[in-house]
Amino acid sequence: MILLALLALAVVASLLSGGHLEQIAGVQIKHAYLILLSLGIQVLIFSSWWQSRVGLAPWADILYMASMVLLLVATQLNRRLPGITPLNIGLILNAAVILSNGGHMPASLQALRMAGMVDPHVAFETIHIINSSLISETTPLWFLGDIFAVPRGWPLANVFSVGDVLIALGAAWFVWANARPRAQDSRSLASFPS
Repeated sequence: MILLALLALAVVASLLSGGHLEQIAGVQIKHAYLILLSLGIQVLIFSSWWQSRVGLAPWADILYMASMVLLLVATQLNRRLPGITPLNIGLILNAAVILSNGGHMPASLQALRMAGMVDPHVAFETIHIINSSLISETTPLWFLGDIFAVPRGWPLANVFSVGDVLIALGAAWFVWANARPRAQDSRSLASFPS
């Protein structure tokens, strides 16, 4: 997915510029448990165990929307950290389209086909996607849905939204800013007698 690609790029760029990933562990994130809880909910409801035992609706939709709210609260509480503002805007855009579509992210049929996620010859009416719905003429905020695609055959082929791009850019900025050497570290190294 685009998030992983941009994060990997930020990590490599940070390391090449003298950064250290251990510095990220020292970042004070307020109420980090909200992020972990949200991600845990999403891992659970999109797991094969949940789908075979519980099914998709209505609990999955409710829990998915609740997980989005938890993430929004967590990012708002940490808005002063570098990269969190674009990440938060991306979450707001994704949450808006998911909430307005009953707990599903609308996806473009063309993007799904391009990413190789659905058979190009399958009829629109028969396609079923786990946490998405297909964009139709009546889909609210369709332009905020998964309308872009990394094509099939490329690494991490998938569909993504404008919100996903902002989330990925914010996360990459967070990694870059927090892994790079601090100005005070550079000054203390420069003043160290040789």
